Amino acid sequence: MFIHEIGGGIRGVVGLHGWSGDHLTFQPIWNNMPADWTFFSPDLPGCGQSDPPKEWSLRGVAQEVAEEVVNLGIRDLVLVGSCSGAILTAFVVRELREMGRPEVVARIVLIDPFAYCPWYFRFFLLPLIGFPIYAVAFANPIGRWLTNLSLQDKKADDTDLTESFARVDHRVTWKYLRMLDECGFPGQFRGMPVAVEILYGQKTFSAVKQSVEVWKEALPQARVRELAGVGHLPISEGTEEVAQVVFDGAKVNRRQSAKG
Repeated sequence: MFIHEIGGGIRGVVGLHGWSGDHLTFQPIWNNMPADWTFFSPDLPGCGQSDPPKEWSLRGVAQEVAEEVVNLGIRDLVLVGSCSGAILTAFVVRELREMGRPEVVARIVLIDPFAYCPWYFRFFLLPLIGFPIYAVAFANPIGRWLTNLSLQDKKADDTDLTESFARVDHRVTWKYLRMLDECGFPGQFRGMPVAVEILYGQKTFSAVKQSVEVWKEALPQARVRELAGVGHLPISEGTEEVAQVVFDGAKVNRRQSAKG
């Protein structure tokens, strides 16, 4: 699994990107990272520069990620999940506990987290016609432009919600959507003994806001923050606020952009 590493600090963060993402999802946060931290940003199996997963299930992917996280050799990590990566984050924490390594992750941060597959995404999963419908919306420039235009009220004016789809393997992205639909609800993680932070944009999708309530019910220890004026991409639209939470309240530093 490809993992981009930046920083040389003794405190560690692992960022798990969401649907259509890759390790560059977290680049704005790297640019706001305090000097005593290190950020590990993988391409999830099948995405970016990583090989496909051994098993196309969210638990199978979580097992592979958990093994990589253990191999980092760091305790008390912060595990960050963006968008659909939030559910994967919870799966990884559970896998670490089953491996007998609960000490590896001390805190999780869920950013604009889906708790389930929204009904409108399920059109993309219909037999025979689902993938062609998906391709119309995301696999060509005109479809992406129209989709982004239709989501104006869910983002900042200069944000493109579909830009990342220009560089993905669409069969892989479609399979990740299917895994999200098949993985179950956050109630399965009820009682998970880990500190939890949830951040979501004021202008995000209603499905995400409903998901936040589902997450709060499953993980009542969660501290929840709404980011004013921010849409579905808080990492890009509310970077400094997100960085403050991810880096545990540390004063963030602006640094030169890094490429992975």
